[in-house]
Amino acid sequence: MAVRIAILSDDRLFADGLVRIVKTDNAFAVAGAIESRDGLQAALAHRPHILIIDSRLANAIDRCAKATGGLPGKASAPSVVFVAAPEDDNWAIEALTAGARGILGKRAAPDDLHKALRAVVEGEIWSSRRVLTTWLARLTSPSQSAPSPAVPWDLHTLLSDREREVFRHAATGMGNKELAAALSISEATIKVHLTHIFQKLGLRGRGELAAAYYGLLPRRDADDARPRLPKSA
Repeated sequence: MAVRIAILSDDRLFADGLVRIVKTDNAFAVAGAIESRDGLQAALAHRPHILIIDSRLANAIDRCAKATGGLPGKASAPSVVFVAAPEDDNWAIEALTAGARGILGKRAAPDDLHKALRAVVEGEIWSSRRVLTTWLARLTSPSQSAPSPAVPWDLHTLLSDREREVFRHAATGMGNKELAAALSISEATIKVHLTHIFQKLGLRGRGELAAAYYGLLPRRDADDARPRLPKSA
């Protein structure tokens, strides 16, 4: 089944261009293109897996926060990808904090959009390395050896003692090798624990793990329906 995409923009020509670009990849299907400043609920009504938001819209980041928080009666929240984003690292960091999973600037090529969409489907975050590094640094500051989690669910009932320990250390930005050394276990075991954590908490990558730990990601049930790229893609 194709990944459903909805587009939110008040620029009809721009939205039509995005539709044409998205449709050139059979892995994606355009569920709706809303050419309105106030069309967020209409866009979410299509139950998209990914919501593309025109960054030039007024209060674009607020719309992202509302979309990723979900709406009553909706299933899982969509992943948000911003397009035509300003060349502003602070803006991008604010967008990631609001829940965006992808950020494409005004100079992005059509192929960049396809790459970003595929990355988001696979649970990755599409943004510049500089922005991601700064964002994660802010998530983990002030630096503490054992920061207190702000996640909105009971870790004691969902994770084992070791999984909570891995979760806590991974949220500080440690890589698998560093985690293995810090906890005196193998990297293979770290990967197993992280897989269980992602599954139990419904997370889709290390960026979401850090955001969830610091209370910046709304809770999702682990069995929420998620898009999958076709095997032939």
